[in-house]
Amino acid sequence: MKISSRQRSLAFLLIGMFIFTMTLAVSGAEKTVVLRMNSGQPDLEYFTNINNLNRAYQKVKPNVRIELETFKNDGEFNQAMKIRKAANELPEIMIMKPYMLATFQDTFVPLNDLEATKQNKYAKAYAIDGKILGLPSASMNDFVYFRKSIFKEYHLKIPKTWDEFISTANRIKASGKYIPILMGAKDAWPDYSFNELMPCLIANDGKLWNTMAGQDEPFTKDKPFYQAYARIQKLYDAKVFGPDPLGMGFDQARAMLISKKGAMICAGQWFLSVYKQNGGDLKDLGVFLIPVRDRAQDVLNTIVVVDSFYCTPRDNKYLKESKDFINWFFSKKYYPGYMAFLGQTSTVNGIDTSVPLFKEALAGEKINGIVYDGGGLEFTKISSAVKFDVKRMGQEMIAGKDLDQMMNELNKSWKEARVNLK
Repeated sequence: MKISSRQRSLAFLLIGMFIFTMTLAVSGAEKTVVLRMNSGQPDLEYFTNINNLNRAYQKVKPNVRIELETFKNDGEFNQAMKIRKAANELPEIMIMKPYMLATFQDTFVPLNDLEATKQNKYAKAYAIDGKILGLPSASMNDFVYFRKSIFKEYHLKIPKTWDEFISTANRIKASGKYIPILMGAKDAWPDYSFNELMPCLIANDGKLWNTMAGQDEPFTKDKPFYQAYARIQKLYDAKVFGPDPLGMGFDQARAMLISKKGAMICAGQWFLSVYKQNGGDLKDLGVFLIPVRDRAQDVLNTIVVVDSFYCTPRDNKYLKESKDFINWFFSKKYYPGYMAFLGQTSTVNGIDTSVPLFKEALAGEKINGIVYDGGGLEFTKISSAVKFDVKRMGQEMIAGKDLDQMMNELNKSWKEARVNLK
């Protein structure tokens, strides 16, 4: 059949209209956006299995996909981010420890304008030069977790002072049946409840690291750091961490508490979810605040650790989408269930996620909460120069290194570092 020029023109017109219509449809469709975010346990369990983060957010933003990146520990993550920063390959959402904020302060975009920022209880306290670079998602106290049945077996009461705490551990040790305090010191970080936090408790100053950054010799006997470490040394000298505390990692220590081979373990509120996930007997689990005081009638200082700061890089090509995600994450649509799963305390006004187990431990005590600051830029520079690592120092103390020698060496290197960095 012969096609006329008019029919041919009409066919081309229809094809052109079809292509134009399809082009509009494709251009009108929202582009898929991938937001990468770091995560680790126990958060990862919630984000993937309990209330899948990606699926939950795609109900709100179907074109946005959340991809989780995992790291072995905070040190590995910190090092990886330094490398990726140089290569301009940072994830869109970065969950940072408080001490990391100073190091990466030139990396993040300020979040002062977010609605989630206005509702956050602690964000302003961690601002750097007025810029809120991250929103903390959790606050928590550190507790001593203990097996109630072991305390009952030896007619033990909850210790109210530091000396009573050591005495309680010694009584359990004398039985030879249980390890009094499970540490897992092979991993270094589990001694943070003592070696990292206690100096701030003794000083009644959550910003002690920044105070020390302005001192030439912050490790002398009249200073809070030494005074705290003298108390810690007394505990370590009691040898209440089992026959080989430096040969046991934290996972093994946790398992021994669950299997009732040990009586106590010190950790933050995050430990409750770990204990539950691994089959721990909740009916036999009690908690009390680490009793860092000399008299039971004194006010009990306790550290409030504000943690897991949600940040986004300033060179993020999906900056708007990242900010929208952070706003949503801290809303009532997702955040309360996440905090309840972790057993941690909400940082958001109007959202109460308190856990009865911890509320009972706080009831009846005269408590002074000290918000912990991981240290500013000057402290970070000095500590890096002298390789100041309180967790490693804990290991050395457990191994028997002389405290006075350690403090004298630190005073010397600290003073030299301050001179060299001026």
